[in-house]
Order: sequence, then C-alpha cells, then structure tokens
Amino acid sequence: MRGRRIAIGLALALLLGMGPVASAEDAPATGGEVTPAMRDAALKRMFTYLDENLWKLGEHGSTRKPYAAAVAGWAYLLCIEKVKDGKKLPSRKKQLDRIRGYLDSYAERVARGYEQADKRDAKKKKRDKPPKGPPGFERMMGMQTAQYVWPLGQVAHFHAESIARGKSKSASKKALKKVFVVLGAAQQENGGWGHDDAERDGMGLPPIQIPKPGGGSLTYPATLLAATSCALSGLGAASLQTKSKSVGPVLEAGKAYLLKSQNTNGTFPYDPSQKHTMPASGGGMGMAGGIEVARTSGAVLSLLLAGVEPSDAAIQKALRAIDASPDQLGDGHGSAAMALQYSAVLAAVRGGEAWATFRKTFFAKILAKQNEDGSCDCVCNESPGVTNDTKAIPGMPAGAGGGWVQGGRVYVTAIHALILALDRTPPKAIPSLKDPKAKVVTR
Repeated sequence: MRGRRIAIGLALALLLGMGPVASAEDAPATGGEVTPAMRDAALKRMFTYLDENLWKLGEHGSTRKPYAAAVAGWAYLLCIEKVKDGKKLPSRKKQLDRIRGYLDSYAERVARGYEQADKRDAKKKKRDKPPKGPPGFERMMGMQTAQYVWPLGQVAHFHAESIARGKSKSASKKALKKVFVVLGAAQQENGGWGHDDAERDGMGLPPIQIPKPGGGSLTYPATLLAATSCALSGLGAASLQTKSKSVGPVLEAGKAYLLKSQNTNGTFPYDPSQKHTMPASGGGMGMAGGIEVARTSGAVLSLLLAGVEPSDAAIQKALRAIDASPDQLGDGHGSAAMALQYSAVLAAVRGGEAWATFRKTFFAKILAKQNEDGSCDCVCNESPGVTNDTKAIPGMPAGAGGGWVQGGRVYVTAIHALILALDRTPPKAIPSLKDPKAKVVTR
C-alpha cells in the first residue's frame, strides 16, 4: 500500500510539472547591471540550446514540451525585430514554423479527445452525469493530453502575439478556434480551470484524494488559481486579437472567479477554498506569504485581459502586494518559473518603475544561473513550499532524475528566454500600462 502511495505521488508530480522545494544552498547569486549586450548574448545561447533540446522532450503525460514550445515561440516573436538597445538576433523563421506546426498538432489532439468523449457520452446517454469512478491510474499516465489547460493558455498567447505582429495571422486565427473550444469546455461551473476537465471520464486528472495539512485527506481541487491564470490570460489576449464574441461569456465567468477568490491582502490563494484574511507576510498558513505574492501577477494579468479596469480596487490592492515584495515574484508553488514568467509579463506591460524593479531584481540572477550549454536553472529563492523546477524529485527512481532535471532545464530556459526578450520589446498582444509608482492607468 505504501508503495502505491509513493507511485501515485510521483505520477502526480510528473503530471503537474512539480519539482522539489528549494534548499538553502540553492540561493541564487546576485550581480550587477545586465547590459543589453549581455542580455542578447544570453538569449543567443538560450536559443541555440532550445534548438537542440526542445524537440528531444517527450510528453508521456507531462505538459512541459507543449508549454515550453509555446513560450519559446512567444520569445522568438519578440526577438524578430531589431531594437534600439540591442542588435538584431538571428532569424527564427524555421523554428517558429516548426513550433507552430507542433502546437497545432497538440491542440488538434486535445480537441479530438473532446469529440471522442462527447460521442461516447452521448451514446451512453450520460453526458450530464459524472463518471462512476475515476479512470485507472495506468490509463491516466498513458494520456499524452492530460493537464492541457496550462500549455493551451500559452498556445493562445503565442498565437495572439503572432497576430499582433502580423505573422501568419490567418493560420493563428484558425488555430485559436480549437483553443477557444477546448478551454471553454474545460472551464468548470465556478468559472475557474483545473489541470483539465476531470469531470469527463478519461479526459485527465481524476478527483483523487490528497494529504491534508495537519492530517487526513481532501479531494484535489477542481479549479486552481494558477491554472485559471494560464487559461484566462491566454483567452483574453487572443480574444483581443481575434475580436471573437464567443469567448466573452468565458472571460466574464473567469473574471468573476478570480475576483471572488482574492485574499484581503490583495494576493491570491492556491484554490478558492483557501481564501483568507491573513497579512501578506504569511503567519503560519501553509500556502500564504511569498508563494501567494508570486501567484498574484498571473491573476492580475488575467483580470486586466478579461476586462477589469486598471483602476479597479482589486487590481490596485494586488499591485500593492506585488510591489511590496518584488524579490518573491519567482517563488511559486508547483512551478517557480511559471510564477516568474507571469510576473515578468505583467511588469513589462506596466513598464516604467515596475519593469525597472523586476529587471534589477532578476536579470543578474538569470544570467548567473545560465549553464555553459546555454540552458538555465531555476532562480527561485529558498522558501518553504517553493518548487524548484530544475531539481530531481526526492524519491525518484534511480536513473530517472537526470532526465527530469534535463526536461526542467528546457522548460525553464524557454521561460527565461521570454523574460529576457521582454526587455527588448513588450508584447504587442497585451495592452500596455503606464505605471507612475503605485497608480496604474491605461496608456
């Protein structure tokens, strides 16, 4: 029985893209000013590494490959044009074409899974009834499209940016139709998203029992704030570029979900059931403090893209929590690098002081964590509950750790490339904000 529990825990970690928590010796190095030349040199090395290693990743239930491919493509789009403070980087056309083809294939597989599930449910006349029981763990592990909400959110961002920059506009608009359908179908009744649509038998992660802090167990949450940020921000950016009216109700429901979930200190919890009234510094709650600060950028970006005004009290309160702890923006749970990604995108569209602070806080750390082959290691701080994306999972079978770490480096390198690329030019698919200190107004 104990062996089965260990196997289940490991399998969940593989699916969620989770690594071990950080340790004291992993505290990132700090450095001085990162010049545009240093930034671009680091980007070139990252691109060379990704060209060679991105396509070596398997899926096998993990979302790292499609997520990393979409984020790398997003970074490549930002680096197409020459900028004032840097040289024009080598053309990424071949890589972008390959990424586009792969992402289209991935979205098609997920969409086809929905069609098959709907036909099966209709045939059995059980469309509106929950499955009798969760799919077997062996079947779940064999599904390459499990946990598709996370990468499809990035696919939406990639296509939105492609349209905004006039690159393969027709192809991107066509591809987004599938993404709209799948993410719309995966949205749960409360307006949020989980890893996938676990309510449909065989679609992905089932409603399993997980350990509860302090003892006992609880049912794994059907919706997560981080997954919701991935889906909602991508849909919001894409809907702005396509003018799709069908996404409107989905955005409204997602917006309401986030607003109802916000903690009184302005941050956002792991899932709505953990909403609290604690101060931003934490104070004993397992997922409070820096992890919730790191999670907040994605929620703010999503709310803005879903139509919430920058002057809204919820946005202002969240930005105060972010600005009070900029060093914690890369301390996410589940994936520290993903939290850093969303923190960077939000800071870039805010511009001004927000981006200057983010750049000063993280750029030297990112360059310090770049390896000789161009890959990058996770820059998260040592903090309870923070997930290091480039360390082997404790208890992982011998020989598996190396491949897991290598996959983590591809994923983290793609995210770091996007972050450095944002310094060359902010995204065109996301409306820019002007940030005179704490007050935010549309530019």
